[in-house]
Amino acid sequence: MNGRFVLVLHSHLPYVLGKGQWPFGEEWLHEIALDTYLPLLEELEGLDRDNVPGTIAVGITPILMEQLKSPVFVDDFRVWMDVKRKALEQDMPSLPATPEARALNRFYREELAHRLAQFNALEGDLVGAFAGLQERGRVEVLTSTATHGYMPLFSNDESRRLQIKAGAATYEHWMGRKPVAFWLPECGYIPGIERLLAEQGLRYFVADAAALETGGTPDFRSGRGIISTSADAPWTPWNIGSGVAVFLRNPATSEQVWSRDLGYPGNGAYREFHRRIDGSGWQYWRITSKQTDMGAKDLYRPDEARQCTAEHAAHFASLLSDLAVQRERSTGDPGVIVAAYDTELFGHWWYEGPQWIAAVLRNLATKESISAVAPTTVLAERDLPLGRLRESSWGTGGGHDTWMNSETSWIWDMIHSDQRRFIRLLPSIATSADSSGFCQASPALTATHCCARSCLKKVLTGLSSSPRARLVHTACPGSWNTIARSKTCSR
Repeated sequence: MNGRFVLVLHSHLPYVLGKGQWPFGEEWLHEIALDTYLPLLEELEGLDRDNVPGTIAVGITPILMEQLKSPVFVDDFRVWMDVKRKALEQDMPSLPATPEARALNRFYREELAHRLAQFNALEGDLVGAFAGLQERGRVEVLTSTATHGYMPLFSNDESRRLQIKAGAATYEHWMGRKPVAFWLPECGYIPGIERLLAEQGLRYFVADAAALETGGTPDFRSGRGIISTSADAPWTPWNIGSGVAVFLRNPATSEQVWSRDLGYPGNGAYREFHRRIDGSGWQYWRITSKQTDMGAKDLYRPDEARQCTAEHAAHFASLLSDLAVQRERSTGDPGVIVAAYDTELFGHWWYEGPQWIAAVLRNLATKESISAVAPTTVLAERDLPLGRLRESSWGTGGGHDTWMNSETSWIWDMIHSDQRRFIRLLPSIATSADSSGFCQASPALTATHCCARSCLKKVLTGLSSSPRARLVHTACPGSWNTIARSKTCSR
């Protein structure tokens, strides 16, 4: 058996429908759909059309799934695309009066028209497109917690259980099957979470390499603690009990993409994310160099960027192949290499990212030493060693400092209060949900609407003073769509 490469992409966006436009309102979702989800779907469809072997894992959080399935998103995205089209046509007076600038503007107008045609061909159903790719074995879709809550800092297991259960229910509702895999937000792990995952039939999740227990455990509750890990830990998934496995991120592959100094996305040929033109907001410039002032950036050259993308994809595929060969020579087993990233890095932040992913998979298809496979393929092939994880995350030092610190601790006091109050309200919410018909085997939109209104009436009344009132979603998967469409929130 050759080495296995497992690519896991984590897709998430907070709930932004009806929350204004720029910079963190609906336009945020529109941009990412345009820059990331549509290009990624097109590249995966191309691999399928060309019969290129290889599967990747893509996590879609319930909140993102609900937004992408919302008719509000579908309608507003088309309107936004038309606004962008008109704005692009007005960009030329602000650009240099050169053939290169005119060609770049034309390139963007053609790309925008192409993406709109793609969106319309999918009937606006991006989640359905990923589901179709899953049915063909091209992707393996993971679910996650209902509200992308950071579970290590939750106050009780019942809140964790509700987040996981709602995530599984939302996934089944929209994907037409039960999930087998789970993304822990921020790779945040606390011992015992595997038992809660197993209750929903979930078989694996991803954690940071430093999560594997190799010695003393630091006290993250103090807000401090750095943990180390064995260099051998990431080379296999581990059986951590309750029938649940964990895949550990490989540090070498993570650095090659994420590192500020070594990562591919910082190359000068790639499009500069941070400089936008007034008007359309499009990015007409390239990085040029890390030292170049924003006002001195050169114009973006798509052909040069495509060439750079091909070179970097070939380099990464060779890196994976070399790592597998070296591992087999030293241990007799080429092992499993796991790379996990935020999906939105590819396309939104790193414009050329979706093409890079496809090129990596095409390069790997020519390698004898390693293949890109789904995590469940690895689980079916290997006898997993027993392991134990410690409390951890993929944050700085493997701890909780990013989410629990002197500036955020007050929020957690409120979250914990909300969680306790929600647990007390849960029996009456469940009774109302049952009477609404939501708990029928195939919940209809009207039932979801009734559940949303029932939950809002009971929960928002009790938690109206709290910024965390959205925990209603933990009991009502599907409710955000209904709320956004029916304006129930204002009643």
